[in-house]
Amino acid sequence: MNYKLFLMAPAIFMLTNCKTKAQNDVQKNGMMTIGINKTITLPDSKVKVSFSRVAEESRCPVDVTCVWEGIAVVDLKLVNGAETKTVELATRDFEPKNVKRNVLFGGYNISLEDLKPYPGGNQEPEIIVLKYQKQ
Repeated sequence: MNYKLFLMAPAIFMLTNCKTKAQNDVQKNGMMTIGINKTITLPDSKVKVSFSRVAEESRCPVDVTCVWEGIAVVDLKLVNGAETKTVELATRDFEPKNVKRNVLFGGYNISLEDLKPYPGGNQEPEIIVLKYQKQ
């Protein structure tokens, strides 16, 4: 009878130490990754960031030499208590499309560092890399 408890203990330990994907998305050093249709909360704050969709993808494909690097634009939903804001962030500031790389919200400067995967690369779910800094 005791051997069953001994065999079950590692499984119970592993299950109690599980973290959700959203918890694992937040990284140290002011950087975080978020998968498509996922929401994370900035560490030590009430600011939530949701990655809704890729609004535009015109970056240069992998293994192709392009004249212009292109741009990727993503839609984010930002929530801080009762304040909600939907924004488009781009991989670079681009005046003709009126998109920026960063936004100020809830006392943080949040900028889009990367969208993965690149066009023509591995067919994986989209993830974004954001940088956040307390203002």
